[in-house]
Amino acid sequence: MPTIYLIFLLFICGCNSRGIPEPKIEKTSLSNSQFSLSGDLNVSKIPSFQSVIKIDSLKPIISRALLKNPDWKVQLAKVELIRVNSGILSTDSEPRLNAQIGFSQGKENTRESGFTEQSIPSWNTGALFNWEMDLWGKWKFIKQSSIIHIQEAEYIKEAAKLTFIHEITGTWLLLCALKTEMQILEKATLSQEKSMEYYRKRVDSGLDSDITYERQKIAYEQLRLEQAKVLRKFETTRIRLGSLLGNPFDPDLPEIKKISQIELPSLPKVFPAQAMKNIPFLQEKEAKLKENLLLKESSKYDLYPNLTFRMSGISLGSDLSAPFKQWKASFGPVFNLPVWSPRKKLGLKIAESQVELYKEEWNASINSAIEEIEFATKSFVMSLREHSIAVEASKNFAKVYAFTNDRLRAGLVSQLQLLEDERQFLRIQRDELSTRLQVFQFALDLSKSLGLRWEE
Repeated sequence: MPTIYLIFLLFICGCNSRGIPEPKIEKTSLSNSQFSLSGDLNVSKIPSFQSVIKIDSLKPIISRALLKNPDWKVQLAKVELIRVNSGILSTDSEPRLNAQIGFSQGKENTRESGFTEQSIPSWNTGALFNWEMDLWGKWKFIKQSSIIHIQEAEYIKEAAKLTFIHEITGTWLLLCALKTEMQILEKATLSQEKSMEYYRKRVDSGLDSDITYERQKIAYEQLRLEQAKVLRKFETTRIRLGSLLGNPFDPDLPEIKKISQIELPSLPKVFPAQAMKNIPFLQEKEAKLKENLLLKESSKYDLYPNLTFRMSGISLGSDLSAPFKQWKASFGPVFNLPVWSPRKKLGLKIAESQVELYKEEWNASINSAIEEIEFATKSFVMSLREHSIAVEASKNFAKVYAFTNDRLRAGLVSQLQLLEDERQFLRIQRDELSTRLQVFQFALDLSKSLGLRWEE
């Protein structure tokens, strides 16, 4: 009966239900008033990516990329591998049962046999049951750290998805801008060709020198060079987008719009301090710190005495039909006292150092996130101002161009003046295009720094 009570007591110790609370981390207090970006008190949830970047044609592109992109599939496989591997550390806390069977031949001459030589049993079997009781919660800390490790992998996946979607969007917008720029350059080149024809006639009539015509020819070649550069960039960007969609050789893209046809992004109405709680890059760093805080506690308890319940049995026999000619069985608790364990002490020091490292990395990540949000906010707001100036300049010069056209019809100016104004107008349109693309790029930077997710 005492043995039964002892076994019951050991079982209760091993199944201690004391929970392990999640580690508390002292967080930096951030005020929304410190940021340049202001939120909306009527909005309680974090806005989506689509609320800032309003491009309907992106949905099929991103859906296809998430389905077919090999790099994204690698990321998903990594998360699954981490999920499977996360249980390795805690497997030693589970009961272990080993069994064996063997065959051997030999003889023995012992005091017990009266120094008479006799054959030893040919068959031997054995079994060992071992279970370390979790007296102090060491294994609970490890199991909890495994759970957080899986969460960490999910945050890494979300961070990768965030980067992936922003890269696809940026590449698509660049294609739209390059398409628009090629059309502007084509008009500028045609205008320059007309100008060259005009100067060729003036040279043939003796009204101008050859050097004037050569200058116009040089300007024409420069425009052709610009066309070649933009075309090269357009084709290589198509390849990159095709690769993001899973096939560099056959992008099979939907119709590429002019960037002027795409609605400008809007400033997200979100409090940065609230958004920072959901940024996957920061969540991953925080999870890494919590995981290592738990592992540090586990390493500390690893220096404490531990209690193991052990059962073993051995049997010997000359015939499998009568296996228990000789046998021995034992069971009971084993109390282990780590009197001197340099390896375990070093393990605790390493765990403490890792905690300090990940704590500093987490603080550094918060600092970087604040910088990125502020940088992107100011850049986006100021780029909107730059774009509005470029749009205003384009509108004003459109009036100048229309006025010159009217004067040409009245015979007050030459065709050459109109062509010069036309090329100047196209240069201003390229500036407007450049500032419009910049607005989108800074909006993407802001969206990414705030961790705005793609809404499926």
